[in-house]
Amino acid sequence: MKNLIFTLVFACTLAAGLNAQDVNAQLSEAKSSYNSGDLQSTRFALQQAINEIDKAIGAEIMKILPTSMGDLSFIESSDNITATSSGFAGVFVSRSYGAEDETNASLQVISDSPMLAGVNALLAMPMFVSDPSQKKIKVGSYRALLQKTEDENGVSWDVQIPVRSTLITLHTTGIDTEKAVTEMAGTIPVDQIAKFAQ
Repeated sequence: MKNLIFTLVFACTLAAGLNAQDVNAQLSEAKSSYNSGDLQSTRFALQQAINEIDKAIGAEIMKILPTSMGDLSFIESSDNITATSSGFAGVFVSRSYGAEDETNASLQVISDSPMLAGVNALLAMPMFVSDPSQKKIKVGSYRALLQKTEDENGVSWDVQIPVRSTLITLHTTGIDTEKAVTEMAGTIPVDQIAKFAQ
């Protein structure tokens, strides 16, 4: 069992192409703690190693996200990668896009998203009877949920794309047409993200 755990983590490390130094240090600590019978410290060190792997996966996803969507350029200072092994979310990657007016967009990739079950349930329904603001669309070869919201602040859109256990969400404000939003969603490299997302 011990060898299986270490083999799995090493394989993930190599596959992600990350800085193995941090992971190796955590694995060495885990092995040392395990050999001394300190299971609590072993678990903590393994969780830290998994966090490092998740951060590396998030960095790989960030590299392939578009640097522009429509007329909006990405805001580099807003790029965010967070990794947790808390059980309700794994990797969180977000990028924002903006223009000089109030038009903006954000793209989020969340593994093990708590919203995933709800989106999949909506997409499995034969039709949306009660909410005309929701619509099923295709983004590449993936089914997605498009939702329009109108209020005193204007129009906003959400496109939610479930990919295995990962949810990709595009949120826009200040963009009026469905066509513009679906074209922006079409620039998301979903197939490439799917290779990293598990």
